[in-house]
Amino acid sequence: MNIENKRTLDIIYSRRNSYLRNYFLRYDHSARLAVQTVNVDLYTPYRHLIRDLFPHAIIIADHFHVVTQAYRTLNKIRIQVMNRAGKGTR
Repeated sequence: MNIENKRTLDIIYSRRNSYLRNYFLRYDHSARLAVQTVNVDLYTPYRHLIRDLFPHAIIIADHFHVVTQAYRTLNKIRIQVMNRAGKGTR
């Protein structure tokens, strides 16, 4: 997506690493070196792929996934604290 005019440039049809690698290797090396930022979720294989194919790019975590991960972590801690306190306690 072009972030300046909000237009879709292309749609990627698979999330598999092999597909993504082949898709981005269609662009020549100099074009991939020119990429400055990549906005992505926190899935580790994606980060490794980005580092390999776009070595100069800064990886920016997608805000939705950051908030979701924070919520899950806080909820997990809340449940642990409640379980330690025992039933019938507030």
